[in-house]
Amino acid sequence: MNELLEKLRGGDLRSDGRANEVVKDVLESRHLLPMVIQGLDEPDDVVRRRTADALEKISRIAPELLKEFMRKLTDLMVHDDVPMVRWHLVMICGNVELSHEEAQEVVSVLVHLLQDRSTFVRSWTVATLCILGLKHEGNRREITERIRTLTDDESIAVRSRVARALDVLEFKSDVPAGWRKGQKGSSYRMDKGV
Repeated sequence: MNELLEKLRGGDLRSDGRANEVVKDVLESRHLLPMVIQGLDEPDDVVRRRTADALEKISRIAPELLKEFMRKLTDLMVHDDVPMVRWHLVMICGNVELSHEEAQEVVSVLVHLLQDRSTFVRSWTVATLCILGLKHEGNRREITERIRTLTDDESIAVRSRVARALDVLEFKSDVPAGWRKGQKGSSYRMDKGV
């Protein structure tokens, strides 16, 4: 395990540990990013969760750094056993600028995650699909139809997010600031601690 990943060890899944420190290291020395990406392959759930958290935070500030890793990230979104890993990877998809073809691939993976067993994964998938629907008009109709399938979801939180996403997609209302963490127009500030 490399020195950056050592910073992500210990504790439990509820803690970010030293993920913010790893984010700072990568933003100061961008060539370190592949060392962090390796954390997604670690058998330790805590390291993978904190790696995903760090990558999502990096994607808020320098989304271009993650573009070349999107295929790996989308594969892991479906296959990782830890819901926190999956939802952080889902959030990255809303931050990275994708071509039309890349967006179609990502949307197909995200549509699969609308059936995820985790309420949080489903909820963040709805938000990310909404963002992608705004960015990629050619996918908006399919995204809207897919999101609509969750209007009767068992989770009140998911149903609420679905209603808000449909309002954004159909009536072009503003995307809630909390759905675009760290992006322009949100309240995110680097000095508040990534």
